Amino acid sequence: MKPYLRLAAIGSALLITGTVLAEDSTFSQTKFTDVPESSSYYEGIEYLRTHNVLKGYLDGTFKPNTRINRAEFVMFVVNPLILDTNDMSSCLNDSLPAAATSVYFPDVARDSWYATQVCFAKNKHLIDGYPDGTYRPAENINFVEAAKIISNVFALDVAKDVTGEFWYRPYVQRLSDLHAIPATVTRFDQTLTRGEMAEIVYRLKADREDKASTSIGDIK
Repeated sequence: MKPYLRLAAIGSALLITGTVLAEDSTFSQTKFTDVPESSSYYEGIEYLRTHNVLKGYLDGTFKPNTRINRAEFVMFVVNPLILDTNDMSSCLNDSLPAAATSVYFPDVARDSWYATQVCFAKNKHLIDGYPDGTYRPAENINFVEAAKIISNVFALDVAKDVTGEFWYRPYVQRLSDLHAIPATVTRFDQTLTRGEMAEIVYRLKADREDKASTSIGDIK
């Protein structure tokens, strides 16, 4: 069974595989050393970096070709450039008992570097977990899973919420209509890189419909 078909069996739960890599806790104040101007992601990454959306690694890199895992993904989309996050800092204290050691999911520790964002995103109904109740922060997100969450984060006008095998198509169609799908995305079950994720967010936020993109009809 194809990975994206397998998703239908569990609805829109995020299925991701990979490794959690902690980023620097501060936003990058200088250009990333591994994102040259010749990169197809340079413009988008620079836009988001200068708007205090992106954090890099301690060595000054961004690792644009690294698959983005669920912990990084929620950090990526939960930011004040896109959402009203004024009440995010108090989310853990306001939403959880003082004695709680996890955040809605047994595998998201309260003291993890992404705990606050998970708390906020869950409260805003932006993310879901697996049927077993876990969040699996170390696993990589694929394109169709990200398409639904991004559509919700940006409050895009999605035509219809389809259930069943093809639940993801309205979200992919909307991103396709807005020319927000990078040309490097060619499969529904394709796991996204950090660079591709940045490019999608950049195109939506900056209304860049003029860039080369993949249409839904070209995705397999």
